[in-house]
Amino acid sequence: MAVLSRSAFAACIALLALSGSAHAQKAKDTLRVAFDQQIRLIDAIHNPNPEANVVDRAVMSTLVAFDPATKTFRGQLAESWKRIDDKTLEFKLRQGVKFHDGSEFDADDVVYTFAYAMDPNVNFLFKDARFGWIDKAIKVDKYTVRIISKQAQAIDLARLWGAPAIFPSDYHAKLEDKASFGRAAIGTGPYKVVSFDPNKIVLEKSPYYDWGGYEPTGSIRRIELETIPDAQTRLAKVMVGELDLVFHIEYDQAKEAVARNPNYKILTAPTVSFSYILFDTADRSGVKVFKDRRVREAMLRAIDLQAMRKAFLPPEFAAKPPMDAMCHPAHLACTFSEKPVTYDPAKAKALLAEAGLAQGFDLELLTWGQTRPVAEAVAGDLRKIGVRASVNAATINTFQKTRGDGKAQTMVTNWDNAGGAPDVDNTTTFFYIPSTRNYIEDAELAKWANDGQSELDLEKRQEIYKTLFDKVTRERYAMPLVEQPAILIQSKDLVLDSNHMKPEGFLFNRIAWTK
Repeated sequence: MAVLSRSAFAACIALLALSGSAHAQKAKDTLRVAFDQQIRLIDAIHNPNPEANVVDRAVMSTLVAFDPATKTFRGQLAESWKRIDDKTLEFKLRQGVKFHDGSEFDADDVVYTFAYAMDPNVNFLFKDARFGWIDKAIKVDKYTVRIISKQAQAIDLARLWGAPAIFPSDYHAKLEDKASFGRAAIGTGPYKVVSFDPNKIVLEKSPYYDWGGYEPTGSIRRIELETIPDAQTRLAKVMVGELDLVFHIEYDQAKEAVARNPNYKILTAPTVSFSYILFDTADRSGVKVFKDRRVREAMLRAIDLQAMRKAFLPPEFAAKPPMDAMCHPAHLACTFSEKPVTYDPAKAKALLAEAGLAQGFDLELLTWGQTRPVAEAVAGDLRKIGVRASVNAATINTFQKTRGDGKAQTMVTNWDNAGGAPDVDNTTTFFYIPSTRNYIEDAELAKWANDGQSELDLEKRQEIYKTLFDKVTRERYAMPLVEQPAILIQSKDLVLDSNHMKPEGFLFNRIAWTK
């Protein structure tokens, strides 16, 4: 579909006002949703992108779930578990669980999935971060497995909340091209895949999801997902009644659309997502300047956070104090004491002059998706102190490749703690241990991240993370920018359950029609 200009969008709204109200698909029990990023595969191992993860969570199941209301782990495919020793968890699996093809779930599927994810011949993004801690998974009996870690592990349940989603071993093993699984995914989740195309996916309620996992069954019979990259086009389709739910929408655009159409409303919900700026301190890209702490501090002091908060956040969120550290307070074990620098463009210019950069320098900010407006605002602030900043707004796949290739001079992007994972370990291992994502390469941060993983005493673990995050702040390696609450436009015929940590603001099995 062609991208609409703002005038065309306004005309669309006016046409709707003349032609009558839009109607959701409640009568057909079909939810129509637009994504802004293409979903290449429904497979969190081979396609760990945020939007794909929402679909994957509807189709696939992990061993454990997490209840944000009580901050406790709950049973999903695993009915219960116990710690055998510092390195071993034993899981009792649910009986009577079936995959969407009708085959039975048991320990063989769990052991197969872990073996596949850990196979040195199977390569995928985030492999070490998500599975490098595991030594092996072994079958005890048909409904009992043990997950054994390489070292004492404080965050094993949090890791297992995120990955892996369990494959049907008989089906997956026969695939010549294992990556093709994501184009015909078969899971045990609340919804099954009816048809798949990267730009159009159809899900329906699974008749087999009745086995008592923590995640509720799906309520809506059919879900149709469409990829529409342009925000104005998504909003226009809402206004003519062709969509029931959109997300990743700018607040002002959402207000305009809803004000003119009584059949829709805005949902704003807090999430663990936030945007941040991170420099190539390790000089992987050859930008050179960020080895100097004064330059990093100058960049941070140039950013007018309060103006950005007022511009990008709903009023109830903009009025709150900004984040102080590179971890969200909702994450388990997020602790810190240092405060970030304050806005001071005069000081920023002075620091650049001290570093021998009074004439500024050229800089590219790498970003993607919904963080583009934030990156553009940061670039504008940097230009005011003489840094010739431009924005490279990439697709998520291009962003990940550019980052992995060491070509990101500075990133202004978002972090959702691995799709809303409950523990701060996902943050520390993502950014600070050796990997293609590490643009700081600070040995102390890497050590503390590893120490935090294995420390079973919560108070000691929190002290480790306090030391880590305080150094990140003190050395000006990175800084959180603007929180990213979920901003959705939804049909008034929908009810969304918010007891989850997904940064998109919804889970498909936690959406229902009003009664």
